[in-house]
Amino acid sequence: MLLPEWQVSVADQMMADGQVTDNELLTFYRSEIRFESEVVNGRLQALLGSQSFLVIAYATAMTGSTKRWGDTMVLIIPPLMALLGFVLAAMAWPGIRAAYAAIAKWEAREHALHQRCNFLVDFTLATSEDDERDMMRRGQEGARFALRAPLVFLGAWAVFGVVPFFLYLK
Repeated sequence: MLLPEWQVSVADQMMADGQVTDNELLTFYRSEIRFESEVVNGRLQALLGSQSFLVIAYATAMTGSTKRWGDTMVLIIPPLMALLGFVLAAMAWPGIRAAYAAIAKWEAREHALHQRCNFLVDFTLATSEDDERDMMRRGQEGARFALRAPLVFLGAWAVFGVVPFFLYLK
């Protein structure tokens, strides 16, 4: 049974037509890895930008008690900022994880291609199993910040949400 064209990947179609070389396939896999890496970077930049803005707004609201509004606004605005920061971090986390999962799948395909075509070893830094393990370890260490940043923000906003009540209702 033939799949609809929208369900067939470009690489699968090219391979089925016999039009793709191993070098072209390697180039395609690497371009997909690059694309997904750019997606992660974009999502992470959006998260960090929104969180930095909210931290500034939160700090300003915490110091903004006035005679006109009293402490009421300090008990309303900072917790709302904390809730917004929490929600934005919670929304960013699955997207970042999904992009890293896609990167892992493309890297697995690239690795399988390297295993199948020994002459492509010249196009990788992992020429031995030790090099490959080292590259994987460095990749995981590099991804640690992007994968954990939303969790750090979730924890921070949970604490920031209760601070005004602790300080002003004490």
